[in-house]
Amino acid sequence: MNELVFQVVFQSDIVLPATSNTEGNIGQLDFIPGSNFLGMAAREYDKYDDSFNVFHSGKVRFGDATLLIDEKETYKMPLSFFHDKLIEDVLVNHHHVKNFSKYKQLKQKRNGYITKDLDEVEVKYNYAQKSAYDKQSRKSKESAMFGYSSIPEGTIWQFTVNYDNTLSSSDVEKIQNTLIGQKRLGKSRSAQYGKVNISLQGSVENVEETSIQQEVILYAKSRLSLVDSEGNATYDLKYLTEGLTDKNIVWDKSQLRTSSYARYDGTRRATDYERVIINSGSVMVLRDVTEKQLKKIQSGVGLYLVEGFGKILVNPSFLSKKEEFSFKEKTTPKEAAKLPLEDNLALFLDKKDKDNKEQLALADKVAKFMTVNKSIYKNINNAQWGKIRSICNSRNPDFKAEIKEYISSGKVSWDSGQIMLLLDENGNKNHSLEFIKLLSMNMPKENADD
Repeated sequence: MNELVFQVVFQSDIVLPATSNTEGNIGQLDFIPGSNFLGMAAREYDKYDDSFNVFHSGKVRFGDATLLIDEKETYKMPLSFFHDKLIEDVLVNHHHVKNFSKYKQLKQKRNGYITKDLDEVEVKYNYAQKSAYDKQSRKSKESAMFGYSSIPEGTIWQFTVNYDNTLSSSDVEKIQNTLIGQKRLGKSRSAQYGKVNISLQGSVENVEETSIQQEVILYAKSRLSLVDSEGNATYDLKYLTEGLTDKNIVWDKSQLRTSSYARYDGTRRATDYERVIINSGSVMVLRDVTEKQLKKIQSGVGLYLVEGFGKILVNPSFLSKKEEFSFKEKTTPKEAAKLPLEDNLALFLDKKDKDNKEQLALADKVAKFMTVNKSIYKNINNAQWGKIRSICNSRNPDFKAEIKEYISSGKVSWDSGQIMLLLDENGNKNHSLEFIKLLSMNMPKENADD
């Protein structure tokens, strides 16, 4: 199949709940399901040359989006990665371990992502507590608190769309045009969440080794939904492709995680039948399989291929290490570079935001100074602080010299320690005019409270 590679940049925080439930402890997804991109493309359903070919024939597959780190594709943490309990930096591939007695107690790695070079990637979340709005009383609704965990703005993701050669060029172009640009994604899209930008770029790396061996390692790059010969949902790996039997499955070397969920259809406003799935990151080991069976597995297995299900990697390089190993480094997604602002209103608001942050930082600095040093200045009266403030307001370039002359002479005279601390004469704190001005405004209030 042909392949289009898209990049997704989060332009706001994105909420991706793992279930359509609205109550209880709701988990969060650490990937973007392909059904989201299928839905975006289906908005123009009636405008395709052959809508059935695009959405119902299996000739187009909208893949899941995973994190992109330094332009490197990432993979869900393989469930075959184990470490000895309390020794997290030394890992082993479970299917390559010959002597388990050398380990006290092996613990499975389950969360996060890796790159093909074995960098560990951790997905971060923001949390916001909110309250429902009572329209009658025009205030927060009683007993209606809720919260959202969201993936932060600026993270970059990558997904693919695979399509058959028989698809018309106009339909391929239509898919591209409906996906590219500003889109809304996830939950609470009408509020502060959900803004993304999708562009057509990038390429997919190859991490597979397809040479036939006695034992073949399969990695679930996406979720799998298998069915048996009678069409019933199953976890039995012999239904990965035709011709497999129980003898071909090496269960003691395989590591699976399973789950189930009922997909909500926004158009029909109803939930579908419950889906039974094998989660991405699962590792399966087969023996004595043919090249034909492997090619069939690589082309996609099970149901819901159009939504990104069924992708399997054969003998990926990151599962080939037979000895102990460690991750090279642990990283978190970096924020995408922001485009330069050109609109006058945007420039004004950006400047306002920077000024507010500088004011908050200055106020925090002054507050810490007063907390530590207010006892040193308890004998300084309000009139003297007022004079210092007046000098600062004059904007004299040599304001420190003028302040020093005032507080060093006559009846006002301060001791040398007070002068040195205020004017930062040892040069460590870099007390600016704005700092001394704000301090002179707040110190009288601090003394009054005492």
